[in-house]
Amino acid sequence: MLGRKTHRTIYLVLLTLLGGCMVTSVWAANLMWVLLGVNWLFEGRWREKWQMARQCRLLQAIVAFSIIYTVGMLWTTNITHGFNVLQVKLPMLVVPLVVLTTKPVTGRARHLILGAYITTILVVSIIALVRMLTISDLPYRDAVPYISHIRFALNCCMVVYLLVGYRQWAIGSGRYPLAILIIRILLTLWMLVFLALIHSYTAFGILAVVSLVLLLVYYRHRWPLVVLWFCLAGAVVFLVGREVKAYYRLIPQASQPLPTLTAGGRAYEHYCDGIIENGNYINNYLCTDELRAEWQRRSSVPYDSVGDEGYNLQPTLVRYLNALGLTKDSVGVNALTDKQVNDIEHGIANPVYAGGNPLRKMVYVMLFEREYYVHTHAVQGFTMIQRLELWRATLDVVHDHLWFGVGTGDVDDALHARLTEMDSSLADTRKSTHSQYLGFLAAFGILGCAILLFFLLRAIVAHRSSHLSPVMFAWVLTVLISFLTEDTLDTLAGILFCTYFLSFRTSQCTNTTPSATESE
Repeated sequence: MLGRKTHRTIYLVLLTLLGGCMVTSVWAANLMWVLLGVNWLFEGRWREKWQMARQCRLLQAIVAFSIIYTVGMLWTTNITHGFNVLQVKLPMLVVPLVVLTTKPVTGRARHLILGAYITTILVVSIIALVRMLTISDLPYRDAVPYISHIRFALNCCMVVYLLVGYRQWAIGSGRYPLAILIIRILLTLWMLVFLALIHSYTAFGILAVVSLVLLLVYYRHRWPLVVLWFCLAGAVVFLVGREVKAYYRLIPQASQPLPTLTAGGRAYEHYCDGIIENGNYINNYLCTDELRAEWQRRSSVPYDSVGDEGYNLQPTLVRYLNALGLTKDSVGVNALTDKQVNDIEHGIANPVYAGGNPLRKMVYVMLFEREYYVHTHAVQGFTMIQRLELWRATLDVVHDHLWFGVGTGDVDDALHARLTEMDSSLADTRKSTHSQYLGFLAAFGILGCAILLFFLLRAIVAHRSSHLSPVMFAWVLTVLISFLTEDTLDTLAGILFCTYFLSFRTSQCTNTTPSATESE
């Protein structure tokens, strides 16, 4: 039998490794949480752990969550998928069970583990940047090589919280306070720039909401910070508004009357379908014959080809010409530079997408999605529009199975059956509900949600006197907000993000207030 100190050392080492593995390797992350459970089993101390479990209402709520998923197998029809769901959710039970019945990580061990975690996130973000710079046609969603860019963005948010708000690394502390401050600021700025590079709208929304709530809850008396937040928010709104105005500002080419012939004497097609991009109607000034002939003269890529990433060259070319304010004919294609031809060959449909202004790119992508959906009702390939379609279909499933839901394994089947009834282009995809709240409601209905809500409120009331540091509060908010638009608990990376930081709570999971030495 190993001693208690040895088990504690193993626990801290495994936590350190898990923090890095959860964003770099699914296989290694699975191994780490399994080893955490094994170490916990061999450690013993069952009476002490039982007492901690009895006093920890949060752990009881998590156990209730697991029990609901297990009971939901009773009325599910897709048994195989149901067992797959239970297998995926297993770390959601094991990790909290281990960390909430183990002494919290404090002091130097906490600094080292969180430092290793931050370093891992920074290294992975640099690897992603190198991939974006060296791999042509790499979609931004694939920039992060190990896990979903959405899950990685949540971890980037956590790094920002730690760099800004972790008191043990407070501004002015340490042997070289100015150097520490500069490093913290630079790393925080890099995290924000990286989130812009991978187009993480969700992460920026989370950071905005969380920072405002933190100001109002913890720092409402520090009015300069509140004023600064609103100034920054106002600046962002102004910049976004300017980009929206520029997107819809019609340039002279869009004016009436529209010419009927090209410079070469061929007929123009003007569909006037109302889809606007970069101040032009996309499907006006179109001459397919001239486009085809001139493009084949400028490029070796066939006009009717489909790229490796699934894009069609013809609409890509039309959109690119439109964004530049050029006519979609031989004159327009001839006006393209060699670099612009190369952009089109690689699936870039708008020169803004290849530019250096990430805010403009984010705004233009969202506005084009909106325009295309409004005029064609197409959702395939559009991130935000797809979510709206999936939520609408999920709500229909909830309406049809209001009280008990469809069971643990039938959510995806019911969702895609509804999408098929809606004649949605998402029916033949593997898309999920894209909302943890709606997914749980569809699976277990009002009754399951009411049971879970009871245990969660019970935990909140029981631990209402416990101190929650700003960083931990920010993490909790991030988890809850992510549930709105993501199936966070449907992947190992998401589950670990939602449970890993319980190890760094400021006190034992009891009804008592933590001591001054335990609080951050």
